[in-house]
Amino acid sequence: MDSDWATEPGALRGLDLGLLAGLGFAAVYGLAAEPFGLTWGLIAVGFIGGVVIGGAVTRGAWGGLRHVAVRRLQLAAALIAIGSWIVGLFVAYVMSQALLPAASTSLLERLSFSGFSDYFAGLFDFVRLSHAAAVAAAAFMAWRGAR
Repeated sequence: MDSDWATEPGALRGLDLGLLAGLGFAAVYGLAAEPFGLTWGLIAVGFIGGVVIGGAVTRGAWGGLRHVAVRRLQLAAALIAIGSWIVGLFVAYVMSQALLPAASTSLLERLSFSGFSDYFAGLFDFVRLSHAAAVAAAAFMAWRGAR
C-alpha cells in the first residue's frame, strides 16, 4: 500500500506543465478580454484557468500518485496564475492596438509600457473590478488545485 504514495514531487516537471498551462490561460484570457469584450465572464475564465494551472502542476509534480500537499508547489501555482494573468492583460492590450480601425501609426509604434498602463488605467471601474476578481479566482483556484 505504501508504494502508492509519492515521496518527492517532480517539482520541475510540475512547474513546466504549470507554465505551459499558464501560457494557454494567458492567450484565452487576452482574447476573451479584448476582441470578445467579456467583462464579468472573465471571472469564469480566471476560475477555469486557475483549475487548469493547479491541475497541471499537480499532475506534473506527482504523476497521478497519492501525495501530501506541498505548500511551495501551491504557492508556485498561484504565482504562475498571477503572472499568466498579467501576460493575458498584455495580450488584450496588443489585440486592442492591433484591431484599432484606421490607425495612422504602425502597431509597433503604438505598443509601449506607458500605453499598456494607460490601457489598464482607462478601463471602466467595473471592468477593472472584473479583472481583479478574475486574477483572484485564478490564483486561488491554482493554489487550491495544486494540492
